[in-house]
Amino acid sequence: MPPSCSQYPLLRPRLVAIAQDAYLTPTTPFSDDINLPGIAAPKYGQDITSAFGRIAPKKQDVGSTPAVLKPKMRKLLSIFASGDTSGMAKRLFDAFLTDTCRLVTYFDDASLNAAANSHPNINYFCDVALSAPNSVNKTIGKTRIHQALQKANWDITKMYMPTGLGVPAFNLGNKVFSTEDFNNGLGLMIHGVQYVYVVATHYNYDKAAKKYCITLKFIFYDVFGLDDDDLNEFGAPSDSIFSSNAAIGITAWWQLQHQHGYTPLVTRIILERTYEAPTE
Repeated sequence: MPPSCSQYPLLRPRLVAIAQDAYLTPTTPFSDDINLPGIAAPKYGQDITSAFGRIAPKKQDVGSTPAVLKPKMRKLLSIFASGDTSGMAKRLFDAFLTDTCRLVTYFDDASLNAAANSHPNINYFCDVALSAPNSVNKTIGKTRIHQALQKANWDITKMYMPTGLGVPAFNLGNKVFSTEDFNNGLGLMIHGVQYVYVVATHYNYDKAAKKYCITLKFIFYDVFGLDDDDLNEFGAPSDSIFSSNAAIGITAWWQLQHQHGYTPLVTRIILERTYEAPTE
C-alpha cells in the first residue's frame, strides 16, 4: 500500500458500493460479520438451501445413494478443473461432500483469491467500480465511486453509495471444449458472482494537489450450490448413454444437496486495491 494512503485509515471502514446479480431472487440472509459488520446480510436464493428427500422438478435421477452420486459429481472436476494445479476446486468439492446436516459456512482459499486477483474480468470490474479519470477501464455516464465522491465534495462520509454495478463472472473460455475458466476450475467453483461489496478502508483527499487516494476491499460472494433452475437447464434426466458426464454430474450434485442433505457453501474472495486518482 502506498505510504500516502496507509497513513489515512478510516475510523470505521465504509461500504461504498454494492453489485448484485440481477437474476438473483434473494430470500435467505447469510451474514458476514467479520467483513461487513453492522451491514445488512446479503440474501441468497434456493441454491443456499438443502433438504432430504425432495422430488426433483422433472423427476431427474442418476442414483439413489450418496455412495453412487458422489463419484458422478466428482467427475465434474476432471471435466472442468483438470487444469487446476492449485487444487482449489478439489478442496471446495471436499468441503461440500464432507458431511450432511452442517451449517452453511464460508469457503475461503488463498489460491482462489490469487486466481481472481489476476483474472481479466475481475480487474475490469475493480477498475469500473471506481471509474476515476485515470482508471484503465471506466464506465462513462454513470455514477460510480469516483463520481459519488465528487458529488459529496470529496467527503467520503457523505457520499451516496452506488448500487447499480454489474457483477463479474468467471466465464472465459468454452464449456464444450473445457478451456480457460472451464478448465482451471473457476467456472465450476463460481462462474457468475452473486454479490460484490466494496469497502473503503483508507482515504485521503488532498485539495491542494487535486487528488485523492483510496484503499478498497472488494469482497465477492457466490453460493456453491444448485437450485431447481440449474438442474433443469444443465442436468440430465437420467444416467443413460444419451446424457453427458457433465449433465449427470450436475444432477448428482443437486440430488446430494436436495435429497441427501449436503449443505452448500458460500465462496468468498477478498481482494484489496489502492488507487491514487486526480479529482479533475
